[in-house]
Amino acid sequence: MKKNPSLIGLLIICGLIAFILLFYNTFLNKKDGYVIDNPSKKTINIKINDKNYTIAPQQNARIELPKGKTKISYTFNNKNTDTIIDIVRSSGLINPTLQDYYTFTRPYGVRKNKDSIFLSKNIAIDNQIYHGIIEKSSKLYIENFYYNLDQDYPRIFIKSGSSDKNTDLSKIFNKENFKQFYFENYE
Repeated sequence: MKKNPSLIGLLIICGLIAFILLFYNTFLNKKDGYVIDNPSKKTINIKINDKNYTIAPQQNARIELPKGKTKISYTFNNKNTDTIIDIVRSSGLINPTLQDYYTFTRPYGVRKNKDSIFLSKNIAIDNQIYHGIIEKSSKLYIENFYYNLDQDYPRIFIKSGSSDKNTDLSKIFNKENFKQFYFENYE
């Protein structure tokens, strides 16, 4: 049988594309979405857009939501909440217990005075100072971050676009997970 260079080239290209897709889905792909978190010791029943969710104590659940107006109703600690939130971004955190969450922004890449920028901002948590770009929020709906509770910062980061543009990636943490993350990475 005679070798067909076109067929061999097509098979090599298909194999290369399959490898690239596998690498992307394994290491680089970020799944956007919304998380309901329950850090309390009580089960929470929450109704979002006429759909019921039950979140066990110390658990969270990923859900799908459309952008725009979203109706949320639930009862927690004998307090009824029935409200409408406006979903703008492609990922967010629903915080029915109104606990404190911390958004930490990590700079990627080379930039001037990165250490001085990092040390110039700080926040106190349980009488300890934490340096960096850290925002505290206890709102019902939080969406000022890039990586959600159930996602980690990437081990590999490929910067796209011009090299003059700063890249900062933010992640949301509950208080205990943030303290542990900070201890492991910055102390």
